[in-house]
Amino acid sequence: MRQAAIRTSIALAITSLAHLVATAATPGPAPVAPRAPASAAPAAVAAPSAPLSDACPAQLTVKQTVTEPIDGWTPQDQQGSYPFMRVAFYPGPPVEGRLIVPTVEFKGQAGLHDTWDLPRREGGYWMTCSYANTTATVARKLADDTDYCRADYDGRFQTLVVKHWSCGVKRTMPAPPWAHAPARSNARPAARPAIKRVE
Repeated sequence: MRQAAIRTSIALAITSLAHLVATAATPGPAPVAPRAPASAAPAAVAAPSAPLSDACPAQLTVKQTVTEPIDGWTPQDQQGSYPFMRVAFYPGPPVEGRLIVPTVEFKGQAGLHDTWDLPRREGGYWMTCSYANTTATVARKLADDTDYCRADYDGRFQTLVVKHWSCGVKRTMPAPPWAHAPARSNARPAARPAIKRVE
């Protein structure tokens, strides 16, 4: 009886050991590699801004006021409407007093033509519209990607009166008709815009 019990214990031990060996030999589930984050889609290239052309108000209503009365005289304030005359461009708000000189001046049969090459700069560029017989102007900031402006002057006037102007991204703007015409005077190219201070 005792020998039978010993044999039974040995058999159970062998069975348990075989089960442990089999369990250890069975491969577990393969580790899952972390999934790499999906690469961000490339940012869409922004379309260039539409050109801004002939956007100055044709007339500017201005009220002129005498600010320092003179003894013995009665101030006569005036209000009038003045016609658009020309444009100017600035490397920042016009109140800073810096004016960009045209990159190229071209004189043809139809009159004078100016162009401004405007390298990209932080803060962009500004413009003003000026009017005849008044120092009052209106100003606006150009689109940040503006890199080129041009103005055509009316040859019928002795003073500079703009007939047409436009600003935008140069590569998207058609060449002006006078660009391939023979010039009466040499064009004056510049590597970067010349800036003069306006008091």
